[in-house]
Amino acid sequence: MIKSGITIYVYGRVQGVGFRYQTFRWAKFNKLTGYVCNLHDGSVKIVAYGDSEQLNKLTHWLEQGGPPGARIDNLSFHTCAVEDVADFIVRH
Repeated sequence: MIKSGITIYVYGRVQGVGFRYQTFRWAKFNKLTGYVCNLHDGSVKIVAYGDSEQLNKLTHWLEQGGPPGARIDNLSFHTCAVEDVADFIVRH
């Protein structure tokens, strides 16, 4: 398996609606590593590592609206260097 990395910025109603926790659960279930965190501008940052199929599933899930309760208005994503991390976490 060839691991890739992706950084995603998610804009909309994504704070205060359980977005980080649901993204954490989704990523763990789909065997991704990386993290999710809130940013000061009200957006959420996701850094995820996995194979291309796993990362495509993540972007598709977000493009379809992500977790219940969230409203995603815009996504911005780009590839990033892969870091050797063992888990997916919520950063505070």
